[in-house]
Amino acid sequence: MNDTAIRVDGLSKRYRIGRKEQVHDTVGGAVADFVTRPARNLRRLLKLSRFSEDGPEPDDIIWALRDVSFEVARGEIVGLIGRNGAGKTTLLKILSRITDPTRGRVELYGRVSSLLEVGTGFHPELTGRENIYLNGSVLGMRKKEIDRKFDEIVDFSGVETFIDTPVKRYSSGMGVRLAFAVAAHLEAEV
Repeated sequence: MNDTAIRVDGLSKRYRIGRKEQVHDTVGGAVADFVTRPARNLRRLLKLSRFSEDGPEPDDIIWALRDVSFEVARGEIVGLIGRNGAGKTTLLKILSRITDPTRGRVELYGRVSSLLEVGTGFHPELTGRENIYLNGSVLGMRKKEIDRKFDEIVDFSGVETFIDTPVKRYSSGMGVRLAFAVAAHLEAEV
């Protein structure tokens, strides 16, 4: 039996950062900008997904992670500490399969639970009840598992009075509490 829970090998993630828009002083400059904007936007959109591997690196590229490797054994507890912009959240997003790495490989052995971006996938037109089932299934829970934990999730969230109300009528705090309650009740190995 494999004693490894997480194996990360040569993990790197890069992003292209945006540029500040130019403000024009004259009507002529604003009109020229309006006419040429569609072509510039198309070039910018195409540039977002193209990275050249040869030549000097453009100054609009930022590496959130570069060549990170580590292993975590089953039962081991690991904390990530670092300054702002060090790549902690990016690493967690890659481990949670929220985003893909630029290079490298991640191997996860077991079901992963993430409390990042809770509520992603909640549909505002659906009720709290319906969103519990939707979000639970997105997180990898089976219907029987959700059925079994439903009352615990609702009780933990504190929104039982509003459970059959569309989520668009919830306060932002209520929505986050419900989403957190679903994620917190996922039984994960990682």
